[in-house]
Amino acid sequence: DVEKLGVDIRLNTPIHDIESLLKDGYQAVFIAVGAHKGVKMEIPGEDLAEVYDAIEFLKEANLGKEIKVGRRVAVIGGGNAAIDAARVALRLGASEVTIVYRRSRAEMPAAATEVDEAEGEGIRLHILAAPVRVLSQDGRLTGIECTRIKLGEPDASGRRRPVPVKGSEFVLDVDNVIIAIGQAVDRTGLPKELTYTGWGTLVVDSVTLETNISGVFAGGDVVAGPADVIAAIA
Repeated sequence: DVEKLGVDIRLNTPIHDIESLLKDGYQAVFIAVGAHKGVKMEIPGEDLAEVYDAIEFLKEANLGKEIKVGRRVAVIGGGNAAIDAARVALRLGASEVTIVYRRSRAEMPAAATEVDEAEGEGIRLHILAAPVRVLSQDGRLTGIECTRIKLGEPDASGRRRPVPVKGSEFVLDVDNVIIAIGQAVDRTGLPKELTYTGWGTLVVDSVTLETNISGVFAGGDVVAGPADVIAAIA
């Protein structure tokens, strides 16, 4: 128990200015805020009220908050968060849930057993497809336009690069879209002077974990990128 070791834990205490902590006499600050900000699709229409971020969606569901979903829900992504969001949407009352993923089923980052269980519950997989734009009428979401995908040459990750197939667009009629394509570091409240990598994570000294600001250190997902609890334990 960390409290028994003498650690002072202050809950419900947001820090809006890390540098003020140094001014208050703290000799070091360690940033371990994770990477909880959902990545946007960067397509037209995704700012509609019926479009949810998977991380926020799952958080509110676990906190017991009331979340309204329509009869048909599309989840964009192929990771564990996408599978979790799809299964939660089903439990919240959706009757048709479809997962749209731009690569093959074999390349889905989600645990294979989770994917199997999702399909067993009636969730559909729409693989080798990617969203193009969110459709609406009178300001209300009506569907999502997607394009079919073929796999090209390997990209930096070693996986074959998704390439849109021209003229293959199709529409899924849905009431809600849940975005689960990745997570990023939320820079809100962090010092503007911090240096970031091209992936949007903090740059730190590989040995000391100190950032470019003296006395400010960082670790975990805010440095290494989003991972799961099992990776953290390992």
